[in-house]
Amino acid sequence: MFKAGTRILAAAILGTIVQASSAAVFPERPIKVVTPFPAGGATDALARVLTEHMSQTLGQSLIVENRAGASTTIGASYAAREKPDGYTVLLATNSTLVTNRYLYKSLSYDPDAFAPIGMIGIGPMVLLSSKKHGFKTVGDVVDHAKKNPGTLSIASFGAGTSSHLTSEYFQKQADIKMLHVPFKGSTQALPQLIGGDIDLFFDMVATGMPQAQADKVDVLGITSKQRLSSLPGLPTLSESGYPDFDMTAWFTLVAPQGTPPDVTAVLRKALQSALKDKAVRERLLTMGIEPGDGSADAMAKQVETEKPIISELVKRANIVAQ
Repeated sequence: MFKAGTRILAAAILGTIVQASSAAVFPERPIKVVTPFPAGGATDALARVLTEHMSQTLGQSLIVENRAGASTTIGASYAAREKPDGYTVLLATNSTLVTNRYLYKSLSYDPDAFAPIGMIGIGPMVLLSSKKHGFKTVGDVVDHAKKNPGTLSIASFGAGTSSHLTSEYFQKQADIKMLHVPFKGSTQALPQLIGGDIDLFFDMVATGMPQAQADKVDVLGITSKQRLSSLPGLPTLSESGYPDFDMTAWFTLVAPQGTPPDVTAVLRKALQSALKDKAVRERLLTMGIEPGDGSADAMAKQVETEKPIISELVKRANIVAQ
């Protein structure tokens, strides 16, 4: 009995040592960061800012891999199927973790099954307009839409993405109707807007504002409740006649289900270090993203808060996956 008990105790101790040592040596090779949007877009830019700093903390390269399309489901499904060892993580958005569960009758991944790492940040969008119309205010868009119902087109990152939901919310608030034209991301939508093939687009600050500042498109307003400190002269839609308007996109880092907690803790520590870094924070703020605290609790709270709001919006706007 003593010998058997000794063997069991030794095995238990050895298991604990092995588990601890696995966290102690992680990571031993490069980590893949899957982003569900194309290269060159705001989410891609955010991933590259974070991975640059996190790689220094972890002592390994973090490689951004773009798998875009289908309202982030392509990238999310791919990441969910990867080995849960910490060497694949997903930069998830509100579409990934909240909206898609209400958008698709059959979803190719479980949004509740990812192992949480932490909350990255929240950012508003800007309403952009093609130069061909000469719109200068949100009121100009609404007046034109009311006089010419159904003639204006509006782009999005894809059906059910934050860009699409924001446009649907705007149409409901303004009591207008526009034609929705989904793309895989900003890098596909912006050329069509600049060329005048699309009339309007709710885009992220990081990708939309450079085009406005280059005078290729007009920028009419921002979707957050308060003006951005980096864009103090740009009015909010709330100030433009829609006092309850407050729509944002948010970003988190997650891993495949089953990733060991000690491994996600290492990744979380690296994420939090990046979000505390002054240079990283300044770059995120310039991109129009308010940095989060990198915690799993903040991420869980954001998901639970938005579930009833997005469920109702998708239902009311009759949004379906395309």
